[in-house]
Amino acid sequence: MNKAHIKYIESRLYEIAITVDRFLLDNSNIPTLPKISEPDKAEMEEFIENIRLLVNTLGYKIFESLREPVGSNSDDKNEKFFIEAARGAKAQGISTNEGFVVLKGSQIAQSITNSFPKNWMKLRDALINDGIIIHENNVLVFTSDFLFTSASAAAAVVMGRSANGLAEWKLEDGRILKAVEKEN
Repeated sequence: MNKAHIKYIESRLYEIAITVDRFLLDNSNIPTLPKISEPDKAEMEEFIENIRLLVNTLGYKIFESLREPVGSNSDDKNEKFFIEAARGAKAQGISTNEGFVVLKGSQIAQSITNSFPKNWMKLRDALINDGIIIHENNVLVFTSDFLFTSASAAAAVVMGRSANGLAEWKLEDGRILKAVEKEN
């Protein structure tokens, strides 16, 4: 490998990480993509796939999209689950191998119930303090996709109350998440 090959790999990995938008990248220089031959590009793309696999195996998901669906069935890839509930909750999400992703633009309940668990309250407050959830036109809205450890955690934060995510998240046809998971 020569300097152009290394610059190509650096530029492509930077591009992938920016596109995935999973972590904040602190890089003062934006790497430029050098011109290399098509056979060299193909070989470097193979290196990049190996790097992605190794980094992912080590537990760093910097190059992996939050929206990777559960299972390999192509029909599952676009299945969005919905919650519409009291107090303004209107959210969309997808089930993934890592947990449950609430999608950007989802609205959460304006208020919480008295029995809302303290651990979910801390998480909800942290999301608001970190700017992941903001007040926009008198509504609390997700500014980006957010990965929750479970569908129940996502449902609880969205609805402002204790919730069983397997029963609360539904497809447009009315099937609940639990039924979809059993089918798969």
